[in-house]
Amino acid sequence: MENIFSKIGYTISNQKNSEQDIVQNVLFIKNLNGSIRWIWNAENSKPLFLKFYNVGGIRAKTFTLAVKLIFVLRVQKIVFNKKKYYFKKEENSFFDCQENWALFTGTMGSNNKAILYADASFFKIATTVKAKRLIKSEHKILSNITFDFFKIPKSKQISENVVQFSDITCGGTRTNKIEIAHLKALTEMNFRGHNLIQIKDWELFKDLKFDFIMTNDSRLPINMMRKISMLLNEISEDDYINVSLSHGDFTSWNMFESEEKISLYDWELFAFDRSTGFDYFHFIIQQGILIDKKSWKEIYIDIKEQCRGESASFLFDYDLEILHKYLKYYLLINCINYLKIYAAQDKWHIQVDWLLQVWNDALNSFVIKAKTARELIIMDIFDALQNQKYATIKFHDGYPEQLSVNSDIDILINKDLSASILKLIKSHSLVAKVSQNKKSFMNSLQLVMIDGTILAIDLIWEFKRKNIIFLDAKKALKHAYVNNFGVKSLSFKDTQKYISAFYILNNVAIPRKYKLYIKEEKHQVVKKTTNNSLQSITSPKTDLLKQLWEKRENKGIYYFRNSFYYLYDTVFRSFSRGYIITFSGVDGAGKSTIIENVKIMIEKQLRKPVVVLRHRPSVLPIISTLFRGKKAQGSFENTLPHSGTNKSLVSSLIRFMYYYVDYFLGQFIIFIKYTIRGYVVIYDRYYFDFIEDSKRSNLILSKKIALLGYKLLLKPKFNFFLFADSGTILSRKKELDENVINELTTNYQNLFSKLDKRGNTAVYKTIENKEINQTLHIVLQTLINR
Repeated sequence: MENIFSKIGYTISNQKNSEQDIVQNVLFIKNLNGSIRWIWNAENSKPLFLKFYNVGGIRAKTFTLAVKLIFVLRVQKIVFNKKKYYFKKEENSFFDCQENWALFTGTMGSNNKAILYADASFFKIATTVKAKRLIKSEHKILSNITFDFFKIPKSKQISENVVQFSDITCGGTRTNKIEIAHLKALTEMNFRGHNLIQIKDWELFKDLKFDFIMTNDSRLPINMMRKISMLLNEISEDDYINVSLSHGDFTSWNMFESEEKISLYDWELFAFDRSTGFDYFHFIIQQGILIDKKSWKEIYIDIKEQCRGESASFLFDYDLEILHKYLKYYLLINCINYLKIYAAQDKWHIQVDWLLQVWNDALNSFVIKAKTARELIIMDIFDALQNQKYATIKFHDGYPEQLSVNSDIDILINKDLSASILKLIKSHSLVAKVSQNKKSFMNSLQLVMIDGTILAIDLIWEFKRKNIIFLDAKKALKHAYVNNFGVKSLSFKDTQKYISAFYILNNVAIPRKYKLYIKEEKHQVVKKTTNNSLQSITSPKTDLLKQLWEKRENKGIYYFRNSFYYLYDTVFRSFSRGYIITFSGVDGAGKSTIIENVKIMIEKQLRKPVVVLRHRPSVLPIISTLFRGKKAQGSFENTLPHSGTNKSLVSSLIRFMYYYVDYFLGQFIIFIKYTIRGYVVIYDRYYFDFIEDSKRSNLILSKKIALLGYKLLLKPKFNFFLFADSGTILSRKKELDENVINELTTNYQNLFSKLDKRGNTAVYKTIENKEINQTLHIVLQTLINR
């Protein structure tokens, strides 16, 4: 404050220093960080400080109306902060502090400029060396340009630190979207300085690349910097670009619209060689982020919709490809410029985080060919966390997006910060759907991307198993370290404690891949289990529980608190019910391979337990075992399909009724035993074989009887029929001849088509199983979309 007033001709103090001092009461409004934002003479009869305020959204309009009402009622001295200063007038003073005036202290940073409104003029006051250069440049620009569709202020250099600008706001209104007046003004500026040049001759782009290389600050988003580097490297110097005049800060808070003309302030960033459309993009994007608090997804819609009418034809000629080209250059110019500015700032204001998150999302549109949507959302999440307290758990040592598609992300994080990350994810342009399972100590998220890829994230703020806290989360956050890829992880010791406690408390052997973290005491014996895991023999669960119950966070009132939350999580949290999937097809169509991969995919990506059943629920044993014992099961399983010799209708009907009872009773047992508990049940073949291929089960059966029976069964949610051409099937298995293969394939396709048209909630889908990855992709998309 003292620095600002000294540049406009006053020394201010909290106490009287001489008889010449002027006693002046002021009113002021603070920033969120406690510093003064607006200050004015307490005797002002009008809220002059609103001259600095952008009245855009509903919240801003409400605030403005409230302030005006306060002044009308003359209660401003009661409502606003009040302070007494002693002003001493210096020789360089150019206004009377006892008259009407208001002061905006500006946005902190290397470009900081305060703005004074007094005597029907605005005065820009430079508080830094860089700001001094900027206001001098602005005065020079305004002294040498004129426009037909712009109103520009007259300027006068008062001192090396102060420039005066005339007030051109009278009768004008601020608008929060691009209108005809804006487009006419932009058209005029475009044609005044329009030029087509090659990238290699574009000096601004050369400077841009140099600035990017030289910009270095550990606070800058690492993955955003990687994206920009990718984009810069892919631009050919032989490409051409349209450049033109550009205001540089063409935003709603710098302008007023009156009589279809734009009154425009802040010309300090004016340039002759920015890419076409720069000001158009800047207006919409800055408005969307800083005023409307929109996501990139919403802002991009505004960009396309507001470029309309004849006045907008100069921009991109309504060609999306051209729009994307110049949007990319806008983002590169703007991002690199501001990253350089932010690197020079000691402290960042909250708006920096808003801007960086949206710019980061916007850049994804231009690197989506090099990275999947899953990879890009991972990069953006870690950029948002970069300057926050967090720690990944059991995370790989590499670039974050190189995480295996079958791996999830566990993050130790503050509960409030987890809400911010959830908000980012929900509004992200690459995320199609988010589901969450929130508990008292964590929030499990499952993300489905626009390209169908899946990501599971656990946001954890307490290390709990049932009602036991097994590791101190706050201490673990303090001990976290940053790896070579900018990712914060639990320390080795905390990871060691976590892995040991987690697997012991869950009665699960420690996977062999974590052998590095297994602490082997001299008295401890470790054995290898059959599933390639390591298990401690001498560290039983009871010993660990005894140690944990002695800790403060698990005793006394904390015990009751933990028990209450465990009960809440168990009783009231939403249960994730499972479902049934069936795979049908002629032998040799590749069902076994697909089922094996689908099982892994569901377990790892959808994070659901899986049970695979063959043909039927098998509540009842195989018929032959009733007469010949268990030995008959092995011979039955080795019998080739379609090799049965049964020709009796009576025998077939009896055998079918036996199997049908198994299906009818079994469906309820499977539902209780698996489905309701969240399991996914996969059938390798299903009841459809009785309808279209009863001979495979050694039956002679009418399709009508089999179809009637299916009507009384609970319908599996997902049913897939896999088929391939007869040549491919015969190359795999020679159990059927070509005619039978073709006939069965046609019959199954007709059956699935008929069942699908009935319009119930079950899915019946036929897939030609040519490429395994393509088939798996179709299956996965079907599961997540329905």
